[in-house]
Amino acid sequence: MTVYCALCNRSFNGQRELDQHVRDSSAHKKLKVQLPRVKQQKQVASNQVQSAKAQALSIHTSTKRQRGQPPITTASSFSTSNITRPVIANNPRVVNSSWSVVAESEYTTVLNELSTHCHSPMDLKENGYILDPFNPLDYVNSRKCTRCNSQETNAIGRECNFHPRKRNKWIEKKPYKCCGTKGKGCRTSPTHDFQLSLRAIKHKDFRKTPAASGEPKFRAVTVDCEMAGTSGGTGEVVMLCVIDYITGAVLLHRFVCPREKITQMRSSIHGISKSTLDNANLQGQALSGWEGARSELWKYIDDHTILVGHALQHDLDALRIIHPRIVDSGILSRNAVGIRRIQWGLQTLCSELLNIKIRNKKGGIHDCFEDVLATRDVVLSCTRDKRAFQTWAERKRSEELHLQKERERMRQEKEDERARKDLLRVGGGSSNRICLSPNDEDEEILRWSDIAEDLGWPHPDTGYDPWSD
Repeated sequence: MTVYCALCNRSFNGQRELDQHVRDSSAHKKLKVQLPRVKQQKQVASNQVQSAKAQALSIHTSTKRQRGQPPITTASSFSTSNITRPVIANNPRVVNSSWSVVAESEYTTVLNELSTHCHSPMDLKENGYILDPFNPLDYVNSRKCTRCNSQETNAIGRECNFHPRKRNKWIEKKPYKCCGTKGKGCRTSPTHDFQLSLRAIKHKDFRKTPAASGEPKFRAVTVDCEMAGTSGGTGEVVMLCVIDYITGAVLLHRFVCPREKITQMRSSIHGISKSTLDNANLQGQALSGWEGARSELWKYIDDHTILVGHALQHDLDALRIIHPRIVDSGILSRNAVGIRRIQWGLQTLCSELLNIKIRNKKGGIHDCFEDVLATRDVVLSCTRDKRAFQTWAERKRSEELHLQKERERMRQEKEDERARKDLLRVGGGSSNRICLSPNDEDEEILRWSDIAEDLGWPHPDTGYDPWSD
């Protein structure tokens, strides 16, 4: 069995070879020097978690709050009739925080308002959410050939024509590397290699959130993940951040080490380097793959919990979770504006709804923790300050309709200009009788005979008319 060392990016034939490598490698020896300090921190964190569990899920965060982090709070439990008040009243650091604080008297109102904004199953499906467990019948006609990319239903009785190598993207015309042409496949096979899509294969691992039981869970949480590309061709979660929606208390902020080899770290997006992830994994601070991340999240939620996020379908896909109660800030904003083809990003929503700037780091790098706080505040704003949200939506609708008219006008002008150039290229001259504007009620119908006449046909000497051929 082949095993993989994430730190050194090497494969080994069996666990024994990997253990020998860890003992002898200088890279691993350097990390061992830091382990006692990390172990001590881990022990402190463990004691904090045990203390929190003893308080019946009244979880307190004792980590020092950095700039942009939420205040030290007590999270609300699902099953308790009275939601515990956050420990923030006399905290001077809250004054400088730009994130919202929900007063104890508003807890029930905020939860009820959030519940009324849960999206319908139809709305979720239209936005790419998976709501049902894997069923092979759903993918009967969706298989494609891995070589020629033909769909199974369209390739019956046809040979498989394909290129064994990809296009050369560095050459302007982008020919295929195998044959140097841009045409159809240079190889032929009598049979096709039909396989399910990556999404269908991933769907097999999806599971529903556990049903509510006697164990107390949280009523609403905000979730965000950061991803990296793996050898399997899919995006896998490398960081999971979860906070209590009501109080902003941090429930999870953990690295996740994918079980498949990482091929695209995407550090330019989220700022997490491979060495940082490897160090966290070697020191026991990272969750084990999406399975470990999903299991850890399920400790805090059940199927009654409302999951809040922005474009949350991507996070739930990475965690392989099917959940019935969802509030997505992206869907909220798009439905309010009423233009389905446009989705506003989290950064835009924060700027225009909250007047808060996020992702101010160099290169606009995403901070998973900042994003989850920003998403919470956006949804709070949309569900609590409905008048301001509706005003924003009407303004955006007006702006988009105006832009749409401008784009249509510019498109029509380009078509008119192209038609005039075509006329000049064919025979010169133009006609004032040819009207191409769709808004003119008195416009003439453009016929080929009119164009021929404008260009001087039939020929005055021969009578030849090319449009009669």
